[in-house]
Amino acid sequence: MYLFLAIVLLSCAQFGSQIFMPALPAIAEHFNLDTSTAQLVVMIYFIGFGLSQLIYGPWSDIVGRRKVFLIGQQIYILGSVICVLAASEWLLAGGRLVQGVGAGAALIVSRTILSDHLTGNYRKSAMATLAIAASFISVVAPFLGGFLTTQLGWMGLFVSLMVYLVITGFLGFVYLPKSGSVRRNEINNTVFRQYAMFLTDGRFILPAVFKWLPTTLYLTSATFLPFIIQRQLELTPQQYGIAMTLPALGLIVGTSLAKALHAHIGYPAQILIFMPLLFLAGLGFYFMPFSLVNVLISYCLFMICAGAFYTHSLHLLIEPYSGQTGSVNALCGAIDMLLFSSLAILINKFWVDDMASLGQFYLVMSSILLVTGLLIFQRAKKQTLVEPQTA
Repeated sequence: MYLFLAIVLLSCAQFGSQIFMPALPAIAEHFNLDTSTAQLVVMIYFIGFGLSQLIYGPWSDIVGRRKVFLIGQQIYILGSVICVLAASEWLLAGGRLVQGVGAGAALIVSRTILSDHLTGNYRKSAMATLAIAASFISVVAPFLGGFLTTQLGWMGLFVSLMVYLVITGFLGFVYLPKSGSVRRNEINNTVFRQYAMFLTDGRFILPAVFKWLPTTLYLTSATFLPFIIQRQLELTPQQYGIAMTLPALGLIVGTSLAKALHAHIGYPAQILIFMPLLFLAGLGFYFMPFSLVNVLISYCLFMICAGAFYTHSLHLLIEPYSGQTGSVNALCGAIDMLLFSSLAILINKFWVDDMASLGQFYLVMSSILLVTGLLIFQRAKKQTLVEPQTA
């Protein structure tokens, strides 16, 4: 039951960020916006999404997951209503901001209820399954977004999301435990001290990089590709959504491989195994001629890595902080959405304007991730050597 709830709540947050990507050109056309402005209007969601997690994480540790989720879901629904009624791009942006503020609760609770109620191998297995489910949702989101945009228009897309949020809110109301498993006296430090401690701890920073930089790569690609593919190859939003299901399937492949390999290879070593695929993705974008097939192949290679890296970072972040999962996920998610989504906007505006420049960006990010992965592997190797001596 807890795994089912985690997947349902996670889907709320993911749909809010991913289902609208195929609708970007339609929104730009409706409000007569240039590409960068349309990207900004849709991605302002991530500002509210990131800031709210800083509050929801420690708050849910104190008052329980159910109360926080229900409050956040009501805010999320309100933001959707504003978007549906938006008469200008500024009202739409405001609605997206409110949506993001609400969606942060669903994300935090989806990542913490498993840690609250499961331990040991059961928790590891459930976390891996949650990562696979997140990948599956990412497969469905572009297809569903493209279909709904073609059939109902971009406003109908917001209405559809609002209906889904009402249904999932009811499920959370009925099935989420009324009290959290984390007691007040277990939170020994202030929130700000906790966050400061995490930011100076390599056990937090290094795994978090494998959440932050792939997010930047994804958001940069997901907001750039709809324009270049739909306009230059003359695809409808529905056709684009169908095309994007192929690379999105790469997420399922990546998360599934990470789960299967874990029985034989630890997550730090796995990171290095997946890294060559990320470099190949960058090289594909940079060198291969522009065509739908070539774009999909390179993007699929990236998505395989993104799925695996999501699984790796999820486990490596939570493992050292079993009593502070809400705060850990809140800080990681807030930095992810605030800093690195903003970075994606700037990269699209000032760097990425064709496939070659997108490939350059991928290669730079791949190099940073490789260095970070080597540091994680080195730390894990040292810890393995120390543990037998202290046993």
